[in-house]
Amino acid sequence: AQPMLRLRYVFEGEQGVSHARNRAVAEACGDIVCFLDDDSPPAADWLDALLQPFDDPAVGCAGGPSIPDYQGADVPAWLRGDLQGLLSGYGLPYAAPTPVERWEELPLSCNMAIRRELFAELGSFRTDLDRRGDQVLAAGDTEMADRIAKAGWLVIYVPGARVHHLVPPQRLTKAHVYRIGRGLAESHIILTSGTGALGVLRWFASDGWYATRMGGRLLPALLRRDPLWFDDYMRFWMVAQRIPLRVRSLLGSRAG
Repeated sequence: AQPMLRLRYVFEGEQGVSHARNRAVAEACGDIVCFLDDDSPPAADWLDALLQPFDDPAVGCAGGPSIPDYQGADVPAWLRGDLQGLLSGYGLPYAAPTPVERWEELPLSCNMAIRRELFAELGSFRTDLDRRGDQVLAAGDTEMADRIAKAGWLVIYVPGARVHHLVPPQRLTKAHVYRIGRGLAESHIILTSGTGALGVLRWFASDGWYATRMGGRLLPALLRRDPLWFDDYMRFWMVAQRIPLRVRSLLGSRAG
C-alpha cells in the first residue's frame, strides 16, 4: 500500500496563475517547491526524477518534458511540428539531465521545481505575465527560470521527469493557436518594455529581421507543399504581430 500524502488545499482569491504560484511559494515549508498544472498528470517516478538534480547545491531550478496528450483525438497534420509548443508541449533532445540557459530551452511551470530560498533572493513570479481569466499571456515561468540562470544558478532539464499535458479537442484549431500566438506576442512586448529609445529601436530591428527570415522560410515551404507550412507561417505571424503592438506600447508610454 502507498503511504498517505499530507495534502493541504489553499484558496487564492486573486485570479491569475502567477498569483497562485506565488501563494504556493508563500505556503510552502520544504526547501524545494514543485509546480504542476491541474491538467498535467505526472509519471509515477516524476518527483524522484525532478528532485534528483538538487543534490547538487549549485542547482536552482529543474524541469522536465511536457508531452501533449490529445486523448485519442485526431491531430491535424499542421499541428504535428513545433506548434505543439503552443499547447504546452515541451521537450529537448537530451538523454540525460543537462544544464540549459537559452530562453527557448528553459522549463515550463507545468513541470518545474525551484529552490524556495531563491524567491527571497530573486523575487516572486511576475504577475503582469501569464494567464489571468480570459487574458492569454505567457512566459512568467520562463522569465523566472531566466532570472535564476542569470543569477548564476544552474537550471537543469530532466528528461526522466515527465508529465502528460491533457489537450481537449476544442484546442486543436487554428483559431486557438492564433489566440495563443497573439498572447505570446503581447507577452514579448511586456518583457521587452522599459528598455529606452535605443532598446526599442533594437527590438524593432530584431523583429523586422526575424520576420523577414521567417518569410524567407515560408515561401519555399508553400512551394513544395510542405504539410507543416503553417508552422513557419505562425512563426512569421507572431513576430509580425509584435511590430504594431510595440508601436502602440511606445505611443502609450509617451502619452502617459
